[in-house]
Amino acid sequence: RREFMKLLARGSAAGVLGSVGQMTLMNEAVAAAPDFSGEGYKAMVCIFFKGGNDSFNMFIPTTSAEHATYSGIRTDLAVNNIDLGLASAFANGSLGKGTANPYNVNGTEQRAYTKGVYDLSAKGLGLGVNGVMPEMAQLITDNKLSIVANVGNLVKPVTREEIRAKTADLPLFLFAHDHQQREMQTGQADKLDDIGWAGKIADSWAGINNNSSFGLNMSYSGNDRMLIGNTTSPLVLKTGSLPSFSGMRIDEGSYDDNRRALFKSLSGIARGASNTSELNLPTGLFDNNKPFKRLYSDMMDRSMGNFDTLSTVWNDNPLEYTSKGPYGEDLFANPSAADLGFSSGLRGSLFKQLESVAKMVDLGARDAFNTGDYKRQIFFVSMGGFDTHGDQANNHPKLLREISLGLWKFQTALEELGHAKKVTTFSMSDFGRTVSRNSSGTDHAWGAHHFVMGGAGDGTSGSLDGGKIIGQIPDLSLEGPNDFSNKGRIIPTTAQDQLNATICEWFGVDESLISTIFPNIENFQTGADVNSAFLDDMFV
Repeated sequence: RREFMKLLARGSAAGVLGSVGQMTLMNEAVAAAPDFSGEGYKAMVCIFFKGGNDSFNMFIPTTSAEHATYSGIRTDLAVNNIDLGLASAFANGSLGKGTANPYNVNGTEQRAYTKGVYDLSAKGLGLGVNGVMPEMAQLITDNKLSIVANVGNLVKPVTREEIRAKTADLPLFLFAHDHQQREMQTGQADKLDDIGWAGKIADSWAGINNNSSFGLNMSYSGNDRMLIGNTTSPLVLKTGSLPSFSGMRIDEGSYDDNRRALFKSLSGIARGASNTSELNLPTGLFDNNKPFKRLYSDMMDRSMGNFDTLSTVWNDNPLEYTSKGPYGEDLFANPSAADLGFSSGLRGSLFKQLESVAKMVDLGARDAFNTGDYKRQIFFVSMGGFDTHGDQANNHPKLLREISLGLWKFQTALEELGHAKKVTTFSMSDFGRTVSRNSSGTDHAWGAHHFVMGGAGDGTSGSLDGGKIIGQIPDLSLEGPNDFSNKGRIIPTTAQDQLNATICEWFGVDESLISTIFPNIENFQTGADVNSAFLDDMFV
């Protein structure tokens, strides 16, 4: 019982206790937080594409031979190697609407999906960006985003020959959604039951942000494993509304003092609180000598205090952007289907999540929480719908369109707020998709292209060195040197752990801790030190 109570008190049972538990993040100190005095604020933002994003239709080979291989396998799902002209797309500083979109073909997303690419050969890159993603192409051109080629979940480097000989050390349950998501988020491709890699950072940095009760890790995508530690839990928030105790507000406005006082009394937080003496409540209700009652009331007390603080800070610091979106819309607004030139609109969930993250970044970077020194934050957001076994030409272009717009909106917001050099955003997904297709989609595979975004594109030391391809572009041939078997399940040449570890180093995580966070990182060393496994050309 004592161990169970310790677990509850530390907050690791927050997923069981719900949103109240998410706010009880004051934990036992297990290690001193590093001293980032004078280094300024930094944040990393993970965007997780749940279901396995088909990145081979996001970033398309543009050299003649490689595109011929790709298109010969993909047939009518292949994106044409026709340059749509990025410079003309943004010639007036914004995109044309409807039929004036550079990717438009008869106002349908299915035809726009395969119309063409934004060629990046002027930057010396052998990949182009899908035509429905002009903003992403512009971010690459402006050196604010880089492509990380052929990334995947790996225990150690592996070859096709080792796989065929059955001597390869492969991730557990390769090609399975839930297992691969879990391994990606724990940083261990050969273990299923560990805590999250960002949770390990939070555990090791107890007291970070000058003991702020909001902690290090924040999610707008539920209680995902990546942010869960042994002694810490993420702060889980929803977009569009702040956490609050149900039934205590008057018409969703200010708190009702009588209701709050009653709740505190019922919870054992404050017996005899104002306005409750006449209620004649049972005396035993407030017996906090019982350990579980005391634990519960302490958690409720901290939660209510945190709710109040966050609500006050959030409402006292409104944001109004002068910048507009690519169609002239309010920055984080969801453009209409008519403006997009699509037959139907976008979900817009990524816009809402990133808008909330931008505001939290601004609050943290300005220390609006008045901790005295807010230093680091890790955010997790996600999109679903990427398991495109069928109807890919209808569903995938809308997902890609939302990614491109979302990244543009988020980067623009950070630039306007003055925080672009303080934030690194990167993508993860279960796995990639097969180069080969089924009747109308693609199947579970392995390696995939990802991206990392940040900085201001000006080569400032300590920020992203954007506008490049990091890693190796694979051979997409069926049964070729990079194929797992004969379907185009591409074997990764860069581990997701390498990408994540490199960002963690930028974030300030010590090399010795990185070896604990990513236990397999040493398998990718090319020299004597663990940092030789890092992608050393990612940051300036």
